[in-house]
Order: sequence, then C-alpha cells, then structure tokens
Amino acid sequence: MAIDDETRSGQAERDESAWSVARLNNEIEAALESASNRFPTYVVGEVSDATAKGYGTFFTLRDVDGEETIQCIIWSSYRNRIDESITEGEEVIVRSDVDFYTDGGRTQLNVKNYWPVGDSERTQELETLRAELDQEGLFDTDRKQPLPPFPSNIGIVTSLMGSAREDVREAAWGRAPGVTLTFFGATVQGKNAPPSLVGAIRQADQEPDVDIIVVTRGGGADDTLWCFNEEPVVRAIADCQTPTVVGVGHEDDETLAEGVADTSAMTPTEAGTVATPAMSTVRDRVAEIERRLRTGYDAIVRDRLDAYDRRVDNAVVSIERAAENRRAQIQRAADLEQRLDTAYSTLTSTRLDNLDSRIDTAVQQREHAAETEAVTATATRRRVAGLEARIDQAYQTRVQRETERLDRRIERGYQDIESSTDIKAAQQQVRQLQVVVLVLLGLLVLGVVLWASGLL
Repeated sequence: MAIDDETRSGQAERDESAWSVARLNNEIEAALESASNRFPTYVVGEVSDATAKGYGTFFTLRDVDGEETIQCIIWSSYRNRIDESITEGEEVIVRSDVDFYTDGGRTQLNVKNYWPVGDSERTQELETLRAELDQEGLFDTDRKQPLPPFPSNIGIVTSLMGSAREDVREAAWGRAPGVTLTFFGATVQGKNAPPSLVGAIRQADQEPDVDIIVVTRGGGADDTLWCFNEEPVVRAIADCQTPTVVGVGHEDDETLAEGVADTSAMTPTEAGTVATPAMSTVRDRVAEIERRLRTGYDAIVRDRLDAYDRRVDNAVVSIERAAENRRAQIQRAADLEQRLDTAYSTLTSTRLDNLDSRIDTAVQQREHAAETEAVTATATRRRVAGLEARIDQAYQTRVQRETERLDRRIERGYQDIESSTDIKAAQQQVRQLQVVVLVLLGLLVLGVVLWASGLL
C-alpha cells in the first residue's frame, strides 16, 4: 500500500510488507505463548462488571491503585469448584493464565481460581515457599530421576477410601496387568493430611521392592488440595530416593508437590498411565522385533545357503577339474610306464649282451691266464727244485766248512784252555762258543730257507 504520509493524500495500493489482521493477531498470540514464563501466576485486582453465562462468568479486573483494567473469564468447569462467590467491588487474587483471543483481538485472563484479599496471606506464604524451593533448585529438570521403564512394584500413596485409588488401579492394570500395586494409605485433605502424607511417602521410599512412588488424589477446591502445597509434604517428595509421580486434582490444578516430583500427572488416571508401560505396545514392539528377526534370520539363512550353494558348485567344478587332471596324470603315468618298459627291455637286452660279451672275454682271459699261470708254475717249480739242490749243496759245503773251522777253533781253544790256569773259565768260554755256533747254524739255516723261498 503506497500512501503519502506527509500530505495524507494518494491512492492506497496492496503491498506485500503489510500484514493482515489475522496474521497480526496470530503473531501476537504466538509471542504471548513463547513469553508465558514472564507472566505471573497470581494477579491482584478489584472485580467489576461481572456477568454470568451458562458456559462461564465474565468480569473485569481493575488495578487497585489506578484505572487500568483487564478482561477475565472463568469457565463453568472451574467456577463450580470455587466456594467463593464473585462479588463486584471486592478485591481478589486470581490464579490465571494470560490468554489472547485472536478472533476479537483482545487479551484476557483465563482464571482457574480466586480468593478474596482476606485470604492473601496464605497465598503470599505459598509464593514465598515457591521462591525458596526454586532457589534450592528443587524444580530443576536436571535433578529429576527417570522412571524405570518396566516397574514390577508401584507404591501408591493416597486415600484408601477415595476414587483416586480405583482410578490408578484401573489405569495401571489396564496397561500392565502383571504389575504389583502396593497401597500406602494416607489422609489427603485437612489438618492431619501433611503428617499422614509424609509418613506414607517415607514408608514407601524405604520399601526396597517399590520401583515407583505415585502420590495422588482426586480433584477439589484449592482449600482441599492445599496440603500438597505444605512444605513438609513437598520436601518429603523431593527427598525420595525412589522415582516419584504426583497427580493431584484435575487438569488445571497446580501444586508445589507436582513441581518437585520427578514426573507430574494431571489426574490419578494419568498417574497410573505414566507409571506403567503400555504392555500392548511392548508386545507389539516385541512382535515387530520378532518379525524383523525372523525376516533377518530368513535372509541370513537364504544368503548363507546361496553362499553354500556357490561354494558347493565351485567345489564340484574344482573336483571335476582335479579328476580330469588326475586322469591326465594317470594317462601320462601309463605312457611313461610303457616307455619305461620298452626302455627297460631295450636297456636290459643291451646290458645283458654286453655282460655276456664281457663274461666271455673275461672267461677267455681267465683261461689264458690260467694256462699262463700253469706254465709259470711249472717253470717256477723247476727253478725252486734247482734252487733247493743248489741250496742243499751250498749248505752242505758251507756247513762243512764252518764245522771244520769251528773244530779247529775248538781244538785251539781246548788247547788254550788246557794251558790256562783257570780251567773253569776255559770251560765257560767253550760253552759260549758252542752257543755261538748253534746260533750261527740257526741263522744259516734260516737264511737258506728264506733264500729258497725267494724272500732273499
């Protein structure tokens, strides 16, 4: 849209940068929702222009010290749970959310509960305790324990006479029929509620078999739910070592006990649902896993069988090739054997012929040598006979000559001995000479024998 802002004249044209009313209201609503944590839960003001309708009550909340106002609505579902009446001109405190009505483009407070200013002291105490717990970090999400996914025993702290007991039981057993529910009875409203709730909570926390603690009760006015804002109850829940679930009242009821719990639920039924696994979903998941496992197993088996088939086929081909190679080797061995037989026969015949020839030659040579040896032996014998005759003759001649010489020496010796004054010494010399003669004769005989044998 093009407009001359200075002259306030000109023709308006459509411009893409201009927002529609619907877009503007939607953006305002989104901005308020994203900044909801900036707005307080409780607002104080003076009631005016109250108008009751069948579906709810409209009224205006005026600033106590000024003229500023904001529109409020309290729906009939909350109006019926509030004991106080809405009176114009009365100063009240409302618990509400900031709401933006996009169709009308207006901001309003969506009221959940309210009290006359006379009750504001308790509200101030609540806010002081809330700030103290927040400063200690009891509302922080990082300190909250996760709930066990498959609890076997759930401890339930509630009134044994209220409807919340049955709501939790039906919700829990509807989702997990096999889960054990252990009830710890407690008073859930009135002056005796805080110590009763603290005792039951601690008893459940000390029970070793309890996996989750559920603290719950049904809906009611803020006064009846106030015990779940009491500091001993809130701190008992925060100190639990066992994971906790707190579900108090209806959808829009808010207590400090829910803020410090590990998990909060809007109603007792939801508390039983939150604390238990959906076994039907688990069974479906298990069935899906089984189906996937079966499919995967079938695929793996099929792939393995295909692989085995390929390996068997390859092995058969390898065996056939090995058999062909073996048959070829057997044929080659048979050919070699035949060739060896032929070569052996040929070689054997040749060798035998050569051996026969050599044997014949050797026999002839041996016969010739035998004849030669026989002739040589005859000549040798003749020579030996001649030598023996010559030796005998030489022996006799020499022996005779030596004997004669020895006789002459003996005779001379004897003569010498006789002329010696020592006859014993002469006799001893004679014996020595005789020994010498005998030795000489032995040597002579030995020499003759050796010479006759051709050794000399």
